[in-house]
Amino acid sequence: MQKNKLIRRLRTYGVSCCVSYTFVSMIFSVLSMSNHVISDNPWQTHLELFAVCAAIALLMFFSDTLLHQEDDTMTVTGFFVGLCDVAIPVIGLGGFLFQWFNPLSTQIILPIIILLCVYLAIFVLFYLNAKHTEKELNRKINERKERLQHDKENH
Repeated sequence: MQKNKLIRRLRTYGVSCCVSYTFVSMIFSVLSMSNHVISDNPWQTHLELFAVCAAIALLMFFSDTLLHQEDDTMTVTGFFVGLCDVAIPVIGLGGFLFQWFNPLSTQIILPIIILLCVYLAIFVLFYLNAKHTEKELNRKINERKERLQHDKENH
């Protein structure tokens, strides 16, 4: 059972990585139409984007595991812990390692806006998915209760 839970969580964070990479790629594509945000080597830029998204997913996985909040990430605390999990790789990898922007200047404003937009979009998607899953589980539980009640009355 523990192995299934781990696989399910890794799949969730893998999906998060892919969805966030898609959102960031779309934002960068739109931004690069007006000015050259993406470098001369778009393959390198997109590999760097994917590396940052993967680092974010791994950091979220580890912080959720350490804080034991994997089942309770849809709270205000979970939102801010996740936001920190996103900000650290974006500023660390994107700013200092890949030098997309100078993290010690006002150039950091655009990456922070993009970071907030992407994180909020991912958070909303996962929140809606959690609500949908909750609704489906409650529906199944109610159906099972009704069936049991019906079986009791007929026996």
